[in-house]
Amino acid sequence: MNDLLEKIVENKRGELAISQKSCPIESLREIVEPSERDFRAALAGGRAENWVKLIAEFKRRSPSKKAFSANPELEKVVEIYDRSAAAISILTDRKFFGGSLEDIENARATTDLPILRKDFIFDEYQILEARQFGADAVLLIARILEIDELEFLISAARKLGMSALVEVHDAADLAKTAETSAEIIGVNSRNLDTLAIDLERIFELAARIPPEKIIVAESGISNRDDFGKLAGKFDAALVGSALLAAENLSAKLLEFEK
Repeated sequence: MNDLLEKIVENKRGELAISQKSCPIESLREIVEPSERDFRAALAGGRAENWVKLIAEFKRRSPSKKAFSANPELEKVVEIYDRSAAAISILTDRKFFGGSLEDIENARATTDLPILRKDFIFDEYQILEARQFGADAVLLIARILEIDELEFLISAARKLGMSALVEVHDAADLAKTAETSAEIIGVNSRNLDTLAIDLERIFELAARIPPEKIIVAESGISNRDDFGKLAGKFDAALVGSALLAAENLSAKLLEFEK
């Protein structure tokens, strides 16, 4: 892991310890009910349709960017996303991205689309939390997990009727994921060591993924031309910054419609 990723995960471990003291995992298990929204089904078939499906992301800021202040509040953004997206991603890390689990709860009150909790997840407790607040899927980053940890978390999500989007950044991540039962694989164009974006490298990785998997393109997708390049090779694409930085969110969304 690079320095930033290590800092984020270390901070997340501290937050998790506090949450576990406040509400033990046994208490969460008693109150959490399985999801009835199928994130995987919402993304399936993008390659066959020759136009990728959109996972529209809401995030308040990122470590490398200022806050996306040009856009309205979460509820209004989600309401606009609801018209065009197949699913919605909510970034819930507080310290580095300004998010929260309450953002999922508020989004759930606005949309019936499947919601992905995007965060730095390494513990079953975080999956239970995600479900408690209304998420239907979780992001699992292969780089920060061992194979057995990854498989355990995929299984934990599945028991709650949730999907796991397993994110890979390079061939080593993909080899690790191949040893698990992951059904949805996200190929991220960001180099975790340099943080540079290289959209072309994701095609090589995607070509190595078995055809029965759902393949999602992540990071660096900014316009209709990018979507056109992904068509026939990916089922879906996760887009956040390009949407949230747009002066007219509704108009920007039109670029991603078939």
